Amino acid sequence: MWTLRSGETLELGRAKISLSDGRLSMTDDHTAKSLLTGAEEVKVRPHPPVNVPSKVSDYLMIRIGEGFVPLDGQEIWLSAPYDLAVSLDNRIVGFLSPFRVKYSLYGPTTEGVVCRYHESPLSRDPQPGIGARVRVTFRVKAPKEVDRIVIPVNELDIFFRDGAVYYEVIEVTVGDDLYVELKNEPPVEADLVYPPVKSVDLIQRIASGYRMVW
Repeated sequence: MWTLRSGETLELGRAKISLSDGRLSMTDDHTAKSLLTGAEEVKVRPHPPVNVPSKVSDYLMIRIGEGFVPLDGQEIWLSAPYDLAVSLDNRIVGFLSPFRVKYSLYGPTTEGVVCRYHESPLSRDPQPGIGARVRVTFRVKAPKEVDRIVIPVNELDIFFRDGAVYYEVIEVTVGDDLYVELKNEPPVEADLVYPPVKSVDLIQRIASGYRMVW
C-alpha cells in the first residue's frame, strides 16, 4: 500500500495520482477526476481488477504466452493486473488501472463467462515489472495442455512486499477439465493489503473456485 502526501505524485503504469494544495487528481485511460479535499494524505491500495472502467466481471483470464503440459507438482509464475483503490479517511473515492483494460469471453457465446483479459509469459521465478506476481501450482490427474487459466478474483487476497504486489497462491487441478482454486496463502512472506482482514470463511473460500469446462 502506498501513502501519498501533499505535494507528491504517484505514477504507476497508465495511472497517475497527485495531491497538491488540497486537490486530489486521478487519471488513467478511463478516468480524469479532480477533487477538492483539503486532505494532507491519501492511501492507495491494490485491489482486485474488477472496477475499471466499471464492474463487469468477477473473473480474470490469463492467457499464457505459449501453451504447455504441466507436470504434477510443477510451479510457475505469471504476471497479472490489479486495480488501485484511492482512499480518503478510509473511504474509497476512486479506482484506477495501471494496465490496459481488456475483456474476453471464456467458453461458448451462450454459456461462457465474460472475463477481464490479460496475457503473460510463464517463468520459473517472479517476473519483474509492475504486474502482480502470481505463483501457480499444478496437481495433475491426467495430462492436458494448458494455455490459459480463469481466476475467480472476487474472493482474491492481495499481498505487498518491497514495492511488489502478489496474488495469493493459485492451485490448478488438471484432469478432463481444469479446476482453479484460491489457496488463501501468500506465495512469499508479505503483508496482506486486500482485504483489510484475512478471510476465515473456509466454506465460502472453497466455493470460490472455478471449473474450466470448455
